[in-house]
Amino acid sequence: MGEVHVLGQSRAWPAIAIPSAALVVMIVVGVLFEVVNWTALMFGVASIILAFTRWRNAVFADDLGLLVRDRGGLRRSYAWDEIERMGWVDAGMWGSSLSVYPRGGPYDVPGPNASINVGRIWRPRRRHLADPLPTLLETHGIKTLLDR
Repeated sequence: MGEVHVLGQSRAWPAIAIPSAALVVMIVVGVLFEVVNWTALMFGVASIILAFTRWRNAVFADDLGLLVRDRGGLRRSYAWDEIERMGWVDAGMWGSSLSVYPRGGPYDVPGPNASINVGRIWRPRRRHLADPLPTLLETHGIKTLLDR
């Protein structure tokens, strides 16, 4: 087993702390001025719930392939020779997901024409400056999402 690279890992504390603080402010304003913005309140609650569901999510890579950790534990997703293209897809305020296009025939789902999101994280957390994904893609001969 070779070195394990952290491709992405959820950062749940700001995703919980910031909406929680905003909800407290909205509740205080609602009580004081009797004005409640239900849409903003629901978005705040939804973002806190989403952050809790993705609390321990992470995507790792080793010399054999991708490892995806979610609330259920660690599971292997794809070996490097099974992947044609992959890369991060930003979902805005709802986090990011690793999109993988596996090798296969044109009508396979998922396959080279249809992706699968194998790792959903809140926000990528990097402990080091360099992103290991481009180097891993080049080493294993995998295209990025923009390559055809």
